[in-house]
Amino acid sequence: MQLRSYLFAGICSLFLNSFTAQSQDLLKLLDSSQNTRPILQPTWKDTRLIDVQTTKIPAPGVMEFRIMHRFGDIGDGSGGGVHTLYGFDVASDILFSFEFGITKNFMLGVSRSKEQELIDLTAKYRFLTQQTSGMPISAALYGDLGITPEISSTLYTGADSSVQKEFADRLFYLGELIVDRRFNDRISLEVLAGLSHRNYVLANENVNNDATDENNIPFLAAGGRFMLNKHSAIVFDVYYLFSAYRTNNTGNPYYAPISIGYEVETGGHVFEINFTNASFLDENNIIPNTQSNWLKGGFKLGFSISRVFNIWHPRVD
Repeated sequence: MQLRSYLFAGICSLFLNSFTAQSQDLLKLLDSSQNTRPILQPTWKDTRLIDVQTTKIPAPGVMEFRIMHRFGDIGDGSGGGVHTLYGFDVASDILFSFEFGITKNFMLGVSRSKEQELIDLTAKYRFLTQQTSGMPISAALYGDLGITPEISSTLYTGADSSVQKEFADRLFYLGELIVDRRFNDRISLEVLAGLSHRNYVLANENVNNDATDENNIPFLAAGGRFMLNKHSAIVFDVYYLFSAYRTNNTGNPYYAPISIGYEVETGGHVFEINFTNASFLDENNIIPNTQSNWLKGGFKLGFSISRVFNIWHPRVD
């Protein structure tokens, strides 16, 4: 827990130091006579890093299609090993999504993932864009409404039969603020803060502190990219959850989702291969349900492929 806290403190400190150094430019930006322009190169190549969102928005009239796959645990200590071909025999989750650029700063999306058969409606609005002079950051708001159509006997597994079943039990919500900065040609970093809400949870208890599972889970996250060359990069992201139920829960342990990967852009595609302890691909499941431990071989191989398509020509006034 201390190591994760130090990691977040270091990343936040790096952001704050950079922003302070550029405070004079930021004040000049408030002067309407100051001419500024967006940064020449995009901070991110995709709307998603590994398990976190970025501030990137598809161009107006562009649809971005993505397919993601995550295999099973690799290590013997987490049920992997040679008998599952180190996780290749297992598909812990599969997700595909469509994201549409409505304006240069606003997108809508829809996705479907294997776990809980989740269907998600998403929206992202970028209200700040980093510029070559003046504005030192980009910032966006992201929202997600999820619904699970899975059968009741599966959804309510472990629940008392007297529990009243409602349609609202099938709804998930996620909201977050994303702030990022491209520091130079190689390094981009982002921090995120948000809230994950599930309308229905089992009233499981952490025997070490008597906390029960929460409907609301506040979280922080961070991610980054280090460019190896013009088309490829090393990427990472990590979550930190504020959940008493998930703190020191020895009977039903949970872990912070931590991911690292390699990203390459080629011919209109962005391909990424990654390793992570998160079994799932949808944030509505990643945040509350990561129970694999990197140190016990609970990491798995995953990949994603995204492709952009021009589907309509936006109106130019």
